[in-house]
Amino acid sequence: MTQKINLDTDFCSLLNTALMFYKYNRAGRLPDNDVPWRGNSALKDASPNSQPDENGDGDLSKGYFDAGDHVKFGFPLSAAMTMLGWGYIHSKDAIEKCGATNLYIEDLKWGWDWLMAAHIEPNTFCGQVGEANADHAYWGPPELMTMDRPTYVIDTNSPGTELALEASAALAVCSIIMTDIDSDYAAKCLQHSKDLNSFGDNYRGVYSNSIPDAQNFYNSFSGYNDELVWGNLWLYKATNDKTYLEKAVQYYSEYDVGKMAQANSHDWDLKAPGAALLLTQIFPGNETYIRDIEGFLNWWLPGGGVPYTPGGLAWIRMWSPCRYAATTSFLMSVYGGDKYTDFTVKQISYILGNNPNQQSFVVGVGENHPINPHHRAAHHSLTNNIMNPVNNTYLITGSLVGGPSQDDSYKDDRTDYVRNEVALDYQAGFVGSLAYLASQQQLAH
Repeated sequence: MTQKINLDTDFCSLLNTALMFYKYNRAGRLPDNDVPWRGNSALKDASPNSQPDENGDGDLSKGYFDAGDHVKFGFPLSAAMTMLGWGYIHSKDAIEKCGATNLYIEDLKWGWDWLMAAHIEPNTFCGQVGEANADHAYWGPPELMTMDRPTYVIDTNSPGTELALEASAALAVCSIIMTDIDSDYAAKCLQHSKDLNSFGDNYRGVYSNSIPDAQNFYNSFSGYNDELVWGNLWLYKATNDKTYLEKAVQYYSEYDVGKMAQANSHDWDLKAPGAALLLTQIFPGNETYIRDIEGFLNWWLPGGGVPYTPGGLAWIRMWSPCRYAATTSFLMSVYGGDKYTDFTVKQISYILGNNPNQQSFVVGVGENHPINPHHRAAHHSLTNNIMNPVNNTYLITGSLVGGPSQDDSYKDDRTDYVRNEVALDYQAGFVGSLAYLASQQQLAH
């Protein structure tokens, strides 16, 4: 097993570095030169029948590319903004002391702005921009894309409850965070959140049935019952309106959401663990919610049920195990208690290179780190060839890659997107964990 984290690690510095990931993945007209090798891209992305702005840019030009590709997938984007925002709420003071507040809020706003732009009518939301297969057939920087990028919507005829409720959750988190920073912006987020909640609840349907292009990439496997609870909980936290809490409690029980959390992961698709955790905060001492969240967390501890690599990574599944371990680490830190926060320390320690192969899974961090993540912009091929150049042109320092095989083995291979992709959702739980570890480091000093 891994040892305790080396407290010489500067978690403030690491947090600031990790937050840069979102700047590497920005789309649209960039307002700064913080990533000198990234330029304007996807400027024509737009909702149906909309008009370009004064620059000629489409209303959906901003936002984030999903991972190493250039599709804007609304569901994982929303989920990433919710989790990234929760990380901010949980460790706000530490983030401030780390001098990371401005960058953190910038990252969040670039996502929130897009979610509000995508919500073009109370019951219509643009859930994806870019046709996934056409996008994936192109291997080059986003600045040079020329393919057609269609926009896919959910509406009353083609509903998408998971997507509407997750976007609502992200914008409720926006309202909580921004109230003291920019009250007008917070109010705007809150109105969108309420409308999306109403839309998703009143017109129920599986989002990936309404946007079939998402099915091979972000299919809704767990359905939308977990998002109904999750979205209502965050809106309750933003408003203190008991109506939302009553709905959340009712749905949690009615749809057995606590059971969905067991022996599973909190991720872009499944929010049941996070919902159980929020309910323990709202109803301290409630035995049902405590049983549900501790059942989830204990399964992730050594001997609890989740597989472990010989070197100590909690390894739930082949596709990006570091992402799941990092997100669970964040939930452990929120729930608190030594046995749970010890998991956070050990898992992040493994990810940063404290493992038998001394292999870091964060680009540019540690002595032995990935340099070839599966990321078109960073590779910067001008020949549409994933093999040329041999090494990525640019280093996306601070980005979490997928992670090792179950035997701890790993190869820094751009073509292996299962182990080497980076993504909006991978990074969110990782950032939340780093912010928590920064807070603990500050307390220790």
